[in-house]
Amino acid sequence: MRRQRHTLILRRDDHKRDAIGAVFLGAVTDEAAIRGLVERYLGPVFQVREVAAEGTALRAVVECSRFQVESQNLSRIARSAADRGQQRAAGNSFNEALKLDPLNTEALKGHATILLHTGELQEAEEKWIRAGEIHGYDGEILRGLASVALRADRRATAMQYLEEALLVNPEDAEAHALLDELYRQAELRFEASTKEKPPGKK
Repeated sequence: MRRQRHTLILRRDDHKRDAIGAVFLGAVTDEAAIRGLVERYLGPVFQVREVAAEGTALRAVVECSRFQVESQNLSRIARSAADRGQQRAAGNSFNEALKLDPLNTEALKGHATILLHTGELQEAEEKWIRAGEIHGYDGEILRGLASVALRADRRATAMQYLEEALLVNPEDAEAHALLDELYRQAELRFEASTKEKPPGKK
């Protein structure tokens, strides 16, 4: 085991619907209060050492205990279980991996994927966001967040995540395909809404 410091980036766009959003709205400005919100959001596994506002994000320097090798081993077991269709066992193993290493982004991604498939959208979104805050928002995370938004019927949010995925990687074929389909559906809805109404209809 070793204790390690790490910097997390908490983005405004990912916290519009939780308590952290109050900071970006200017409703909470006291430094101690902001730190308290971040501590409650991250939970007791992280010791918050410093919080600084940087435009549309908060930079949080944290410290936590890590059993990295053991956590990675559990992640491999979880992925193997998921490949065999053993979703519950995989989810339990990913949870255990995160207890051993809260900074294990592969465990966060793997668990988020399972939660999405089982319809636990809020929990899936939280895992994807935490992975992004730790590791940076790569294409996999952004597509995962887009999938959650689509399942929750938040199409505009899904499109925003997919557009961001293409900024990260313009060659992301999966993001291209999803975004093209959403644009096509939006055009069809617009055309349907602008068709002339039948005679006699008001």
